[in-house]
Amino acid sequence: MRKVAFWTALVVAVVFAAGTAFAAPPDKVVLKAEKAKGPVAYNHKDHGAKVKECTACHHADKAGAEQKCSKCHGDKTDGKKLSLKEAFHAQCKDCHKKEKKGPEKCDGCHKK
Repeated sequence: MRKVAFWTALVVAVVFAAGTAFAAPPDKVVLKAEKAKGPVAYNHKDHGAKVKECTACHHADKAGAEQKCSKCHGDKTDGKKLSLKEAFHAQCKDCHKKEKKGPEKCDGCHKK
């Protein structure tokens, strides 16, 4: 009986862990900004559908193990690692320029 309980608990734990590890990211994200600028409402689902490859933005993460940008990028640039603000500006604005789609000026993303 103990073996059955053990294996049942193990299977439940594995299924639960797999479900949370592969959980979909939120559809919409609000990125906080400096006080002078408003926050950026970012539609992660729409961008993901356009870009297709998660690693295009989550460049340092393995596929399926993507993390929030703030996990690596902090308040200040540290060596070659850009600050969170600089990383967003480089990633987002450069893509918008390259694709000739999306806002490239401050007020296009930052809504007060």
